[in-house]
Amino acid sequence: MDDLSVRKKYYKRKSVIVKLKRKIATAKKRIRQLRMLFRVALIFALLYLSYRILNLGMWTINPDDILNINPDAVKIEGNLITPKYKIENIIRTSDTPKEQIYKYSTKRLESDLAKLQSIKRAYVRRLWFPARIIVLIEERVPVFLIAPNDEASPISAVTKDGYYIDREYMPIPSKYETTKILSYGTNGDDYEHWDKKRVDEILKLIKKIEAYSKQKVVYLDLRNKTDVYVKLEDVSLRLGLIDDSIDDRIKWIPTILPEAKALKQKIKYIDLRWKTNYIKLDDTIQNEPKSTENTENGEENQ
Repeated sequence: MDDLSVRKKYYKRKSVIVKLKRKIATAKKRIRQLRMLFRVALIFALLYLSYRILNLGMWTINPDDILNINPDAVKIEGNLITPKYKIENIIRTSDTPKEQIYKYSTKRLESDLAKLQSIKRAYVRRLWFPARIIVLIEERVPVFLIAPNDEASPISAVTKDGYYIDREYMPIPSKYETTKILSYGTNGDDYEHWDKKRVDEILKLIKKIEAYSKQKVVYLDLRNKTDVYVKLEDVSLRLGLIDDSIDDRIKWIPTILPEAKALKQKIKYIDLRWKTNYIKLDDTIQNEPKSTENTENGEENQ
């Protein structure tokens, strides 16, 4: 075989190889193009699908459901003191979400709810698909129930953080540990304007009396600020003026209370106004009071 035929065969094989490489390169290019087109198409399809999903009617609350407080669309939780109708009225008059629920701003509704006397904080949760809201209420903690006398039902309350709650929120649920306060709201001590400092002062006094007496305070009579009474479970205490000496005066409760409970006569009150502590008997039984007087060596019955 001469050199010419050998070269022809070589170039022929080389040409076939080059053509095959070109075909392979072209096929790879087309595959890359198809992949790119598929990705673009998939992106547009996902965008379109997302648009359709986000604009479904199930993302929007029907205004009639808000107006009628449909329990499937509006749920209220945490209100033990606050009447439900007060919360519902605020929800009805709030900005109804006219767009999808995820676009609805809850700040105004939460702010309006927090204006109610008994509500400390409100939080509105937005739930999707189907669209609905849950109104979560955090209420203030009442500690005092205000009444004009010991037989009357409470007409208002005062919370631990010094907020007044009027009769529209009565009665206060029994789950709250409260103390009855007898007050007319006059004589320069208006319970509607008590602040946290004033509330803490009264709470401190009540806790001290309960600690010394080992009894629960039934009510605290503040109708006359210069002559304060305390009703315990077994007996009444006459504290008089609440001044700097009150701590020293109530320290005598553990000493004089057992003696008072041991008496067979009906007791009107234990007088703790002075350094000499009296057991005042009921006038219908006996007019003479019995007293316990402090001495240097202790106490002496008279």
